[in-house]
Amino acid sequence: MRTAYSVETVRAAERALMAQLPHGALMQRAAAGLAAACAGLLRRVYGARIALLVGSGDNGGDAL
Repeated sequence: MRTAYSVETVRAAERALMAQLPHGALMQRAAAGLAAACAGLLRRVYGARIALLVGSGDNGGDAL
């Protein structure tokens, strides 16, 4: 398991950022960050397949 933050910590940080950013910008940043982290773990990216298991709390949008 990698380092994780509590739901309360993440939601508080998200609220502060969403108040400052255009609609959808935070989700785009989260998706790009997740893609970069996954790419860093793979030996090759092109043609690779991954599966993301996400819990409740709006995590699926980041994975998408």
